[in-house]
Amino acid sequence: MKNLRKKTAQILGRKFIYFKGKDKIIRFLFSPDKKLESGDYFEIDYFEKKYQGITSNYIDWGVYVYGGLEKALVNFISSKISDFSYLIDVGSNSGTISLPFCHSKKLKIICFEPLKYSYEKLVNNFKINNAYSNHQFFKLGLSNKIGDQKIFFSKNNSNIGMATLSKNKDLIFDSSENIKVNKLDNILDIKNKKIFLKVDIERHENEFIEGATNLLKNNKILMYLETEDQNLLNKLKKINFKVSFPKFIEGKYFFTEMQNSHHVILKNY
Repeated sequence: MKNLRKKTAQILGRKFIYFKGKDKIIRFLFSPDKKLESGDYFEIDYFEKKYQGITSNYIDWGVYVYGGLEKALVNFISSKISDFSYLIDVGSNSGTISLPFCHSKKLKIICFEPLKYSYEKLVNNFKINNAYSNHQFFKLGLSNKIGDQKIFFSKNNSNIGMATLSKNKDLIFDSSENIKVNKLDNILDIKNKKIFLKVDIERHENEFIEGATNLLKNNKILMYLETEDQNLLNKLKKINFKVSFPKFIEGKYFFTEMQNSHHVILKNY
């Protein structure tokens, strides 16, 4: 019965166009389990790449059921990136954003993922596609300082993507891990290049931006930033970034004037 429900959920997620209530039906049929390591391991095609995951990890579950929870963002990047030199993926998790571009001959991918569990998944997914040696990977948190810090997460929550350096009193974390943090400007010295910068780091965006000002000012940047911090957006506008708000639905994207979205696209050229 479980396998039938799982397969039905996958058919609904991958084969049926979006309709209201679709996600509720899929979650009723086959929802990611609460404990991170309690699901079924799988290998599946993802944007014509191999992807290995476990169904009790929310990000992996999205790949298995939908073909990717963020495939609309991947499609957006794909439509813009043909003449870019770098894709910098900050908060890479298991590589769902950067992996689809791993075989591009012109594009250098640089990934930052501080959590050991997610970093190992990220590296594995690039290795099984014979793409690990072509790109750069840092097990590191990006901030506005250099040193040691704790990252907080939960082993009893399927969404490991909620792991954060900026602990939120509204979320329950049962685990933490000591990591290294550094400024992006201390690691990368890139100038006069076109860069797609993806930043999804759970409320640590302001600290990241403070540590990346040289890179932002000295290159042509197209950035996807997940944030609700209007003060940060105003700060970025002052260094010539234009702000727009996309809406992503199952592989499609469009732009909206609704400024309460936490999905933000910024461009400085």
